[in-house]
Amino acid sequence: MKKMYTFIIALFFIVLITPAFSQSANSRNKDDDIFVKTVPIVKIYSHQLGYKILFLKSNLEIGSIYAPIKWFEHAGGKGEIVWGDSPDYPYFSIFWRDGKFDYIRIYVKRNLSDSTWGVLNAGPDVEKKFDINEIKLDF
Repeated sequence: MKKMYTFIIALFFIVLITPAFSQSANSRNKDDDIFVKTVPIVKIYSHQLGYKILFLKSNLEIGSIYAPIKWFEHAGGKGEIVWGDSPDYPYFSIFWRDGKFDYIRIYVKRNLSDSTWGVLNAGPDVEKKFDINEIKLDF
């Protein structure tokens, strides 16, 4: 009987202390400075090395960015693709953490025959444009 009381008290303290450890682990994320910019996509070109994205800038000019395929190959990478049929698609959201590029999330039409999709032809400079570690976005 005494062992049971000791076990219950020990269990009570473990349950009581556990939230304190989880809060300290998550407190770092709350202090991070995160900035998100969502931009409509005019056209997205697929290539074996990644995606070229044409987007509408704030001055109504067309801008372009390159996103290497390696960013999208595993969870927690620098890129994520969300496939869907929403009328809002395509667009992308780019995330900066503490002023530095963190990752990009691209929302695209599921149907690759949609007019927003295209294929990027190989060229001499194309490989260099996908050899990047971050996106520099000019709004």
